[in-house]
Amino acid sequence: MYDATEIALRINQLLKEKQLSQKDMLEKCDLSKNAISSMLSRGSMLRADNLARIADYLDCSIDYLMGRNHTSSKILSLSDDLISKYNSLPEDGKAEITHMINYKYEQLQKKRKETSSPILPTLLNDSQDMLA
Repeated sequence: MYDATEIALRINQLLKEKQLSQKDMLEKCDLSKNAISSMLSRGSMLRADNLARIADYLDCSIDYLMGRNHTSSKILSLSDDLISKYNSLPEDGKAEITHMINYKYEQLQKKRKETSSPILPTLLNDSQDMLA
């Protein structure tokens, strides 16, 4: 089934990556100061609502914390949402969206070559602006 130790290690890894403290997370999530250490030492599993609060705090999915997927990002749920919306469009709407994406992608590729900056953060910000 699910290993509490692995979940705790994944939580601690995310805290480290995001430069957050375990103490602050536990306080903000209204959990005991021993919650993570109990998972590590005794294999105690947190309740689902507590895992959900931690996932929200760390901006990841519960599935990631539990090891059910390998990306901590919520991009996957965004992708699923966008795919669903795209598929519900009429064909001319799909063509327009495809054209917009291709145009924006080409612009970002040119910009990337010029500046050698990462494309994903810019693409995500621009995509969110376009959808708003």
